[in-house]
Amino acid sequence: MAATLLLGFLLAGCSFFGEGGTPGSAHIQFQHGDQVNQADANLKIKAIPTPPKNPEYRVIIYHNVNTVGAFVPEAMTVPVGATVEWIWTDQYDQHNVWWIDQELINSPTKGSGYRWAVQFLTPGTYEYYCTLHPGMQGTVIVKG
Repeated sequence: MAATLLLGFLLAGCSFFGEGGTPGSAHIQFQHGDQVNQADANLKIKAIPTPPKNPEYRVIIYHNVNTVGAFVPEAMTVPVGATVEWIWTDQYDQHNVWWIDQELINSPTKGSGYRWAVQFLTPGTYEYYCTLHPGMQGTVIVKG
């Protein structure tokens, strides 16, 4: 009985379930290297299976002793079609990139050495954060 109750509390606080509280309403996260099958209709961003060798835009994720981590730069403006790469350099903590817009694909939680890139297909303001470190957030503004 105690184990069932404990499991219930753990699952209730787990972000695995979506707003509806069921696995069916969960936001799916793709692991690096997995096939990413995204419908092209109404797609705002597209995950790039292999990050480019020399992306035009980069965000460095590094260790900041005052805040645990930081996205540098915190904000950037890019044209439609631009690819932005996030590079994990923090050797002390793991991080992720989760979008405020729950329709977008999120990065996995990883440590130093990981690279993840997306191409922005629609103009707009895209806000993101690290789910592990409150206050660690960033913005990509996409101009048409």
